[in-house]
Amino acid sequence: MRAFALLFGAVLLCASATQAQAGMFDRTPRFGDINPGTFQAGDRRFSLDRYQNAFLMRFAGQPEIFVLYTDYGAMGSRVLQYDSGAIAIQVAGWGGMTIYTDDHPEGLPTSRVGDSSPPVLPAISMQQIQSAADDEASHLSYVRGLKINFFADQNAVAESNVRSLAFDAMENAARGIDRFTANPAAKGTFGQRISSVRIVISDKPYIKIDNRVLIVTFNPRTGYFGRASSNAISFALGKLFGVPSR
Repeated sequence: MRAFALLFGAVLLCASATQAQAGMFDRTPRFGDINPGTFQAGDRRFSLDRYQNAFLMRFAGQPEIFVLYTDYGAMGSRVLQYDSGAIAIQVAGWGGMTIYTDDHPEGLPTSRVGDSSPPVLPAISMQQIQSAADDEASHLSYVRGLKINFFADQNAVAESNVRSLAFDAMENAARGIDRFTANPAAKGTFGQRISSVRIVISDKPYIKIDNRVLIVTFNPRTGYFGRASSNAISFALGKLFGVPSR
């Protein structure tokens, strides 16, 4: 059966090229000058920490760790984008921050309220991988009425450091599927075409469908950059199936 694949990150390559070109001439403060820490936006609290040339964002009370990539905006502003290309945070030239969420697509003003510590992936056992696979299958069955199984290739869980990222990739995939199938049309299409989700090591994160199996890949050598966020999974599924996630 023909496989359909969709790669993540093309928009990020364009963003990186834009930054490299603009950096030669721009005299405004760089986005890296933003002081990481804990931030408050309405009733939402989140942390923002530097991660190589990007940032890691976590919302309080939620497990997912998002990689946010920097780009230039209008009039000296900076933007932080998800790996899906959607804007997460915008920073005005004078320093004011606005975060955009599903609940508040119009944006919420944000203020720094304290320090934070960069997130660290915990050690994961084989039993925890299996429990997560069972839990995610049960959750999607209960919430969305989907009958799908999750599993990871043996080489994706053989070593403890690789297993941690495989666990993270699986959790993000499940959250992305949940997000995508909140749309009834998307749920129907997904349920007809997918019976299981398989986590596989590759040189870059992507998804593809092969014989009713949704293959989700990750690269353990590149850390958080090597796996897709739930936002990117949901966005990619929308492109793959031709059905918007929202």
